[in-house]
Order: sequence, then structure tokens, then C-alpha cells
Amino acid sequence: MTARRTLAGNWKMNLGLGEAQALYRGVADGAKGYPATRILIFPPFTALASLAQARRDGDPPIGAQNCHFETSGAFTGEVSAEQAKDSGAEYVLVGHSERRRLFCENDLLTRQKLTAAWRASLTPILCIGETMVERSRRETRDILSRQIRRALEGANPRAPLLVAYEPVWAIGTGVVATTDEVAEAHGWVREELNAAGRDAAGGGTPVLYGGSVDAKNAGPLAQVPDVDGFLVGGASLKAATFLAIAGALEASEPRSSAAN
Repeated sequence: MTARRTLAGNWKMNLGLGEAQALYRGVADGAKGYPATRILIFPPFTALASLAQARRDGDPPIGAQNCHFETSGAFTGEVSAEQAKDSGAEYVLVGHSERRRLFCENDLLTRQKLTAAWRASLTPILCIGETMVERSRRETRDILSRQIRRALEGANPRAPLLVAYEPVWAIGTGVVATTDEVAEAHGWVREELNAAGRDAAGGGTPVLYGGSVDAKNAGPLAQVPDVDGFLVGGASLKAATFLAIAGALEASEPRSSAAN
């Protein structure tokens, strides 16, 4: 039996409440045509509770785009993992490239947020990836190794987790990662997860690719070894485009040992 693929849509800081509700319903209705793909939606916080309340059986689960590592306190503008869970989130993004780059989040904070996610019974998607400067210095493997090891230090290898490889240099820059580059990076990620005991725990940790995936490049990328799905940004803001990516995943054969 082949492993199920995952398609996660990160809406970022986009869409008003009505727009978010309409998009979610369009995706949810269309997702029924792709039963072999686990579809996840990460709306802005302003829409999270509303979408979760309107969610029907079989609709895509909802995730939070971020969380604070404390349960509560004087942290103006922040949302705890427990508050996200209470609002209806089942998943949460941790260590996203934009959080690291724009808000200076480091590996320690990423580990704290992972711990918070598990504490609140959320399933985190740990985002990792290197910058163009780091790639030009041939530091990609070292960066990925450091980010994974520091994030998972002391973690239970059976705690639920997905990992998303985000090459920062290929996100919104016009530079496209080749399938060989993606395969190499995902191979390194898989080796680190093996070393952390995560492939021996519960069948494996899915590794998603998150480098400006769209309907045009999804097909070739879905064939890359150890690509267990995608974390999609801009292309998730239209139901037809997003679901076309789900179609590309289902039309390809998974080439990884990672399980649900």
C-alpha cells in the first residue's frame, strides 16, 4: 500500500472573511475528487475559527500559520498553541521561512514552538531551508542538518510531525529549483530524520516540498524521490489551481517510505 500524499495550502496574510469562506468551500467540495491526497488549509487567524466551525465531515482540516510557545501571558498580538487548538486548528506551521527571515525566529524558538504544538495536541509542520547565500557557499546540507537537529533535540520520535523543505532562494524570486536539486535536499532531510529515529517511528515522517509550487511544476516535482507532497503559498489562493496540484500528486507515484 502506497503512502498518502499531503497538500498544504498556506494562505498567509491574504483574504477577508467572506473570501476565505468561499475559497475554503470551493477547495473542500473539490477535494472530494482527490481521496488519495490529504489536503490541509492554513488560513489567516481572522478566518480560522469561522472555517473550523463551518467544517463538515470529510472537509480539509484547518491549521494555524504560527503559534507562541507560552500558554498565555502578556504577549500582545500573539496566539498560543492552545488558543489555536481551541479555535479549531489541528495543525500548525513552525519555523516558516518568512518567520525566520522577516521576524528573526531562530532554531531555539522553533524548538520551543514545536514543543508548544505537541503540548496543545497540534500536529506541526516543521519548515526548514537555506538561503541563496548559504547555497552558494555549499552549506545546504549543514543548514538542513542543523535546523532539524536543533528543532528535534529532546523530542519524542513518535510525536506527530511533517517536515517541509523550503529553499528560500526559490520562493518568489523567479529562480526555480531543479528536480535534481530537490531530490538531493530531500535525500539529506530523510537521512537526518532517519538519524533522529523518526522513520522507525510510526512508519516515517512525511517530507513536503515548498519552493513556489504551482500547477505547472507540480507534476515533475511530484515524481521526485522522497517528495511526499507540497506546502503551497500563492497557488493555494485559487481553488482550481490548488486542486490541479492535488491532481498532479495523484497522477504520480509516491517514491518514499513515509506514511500517513
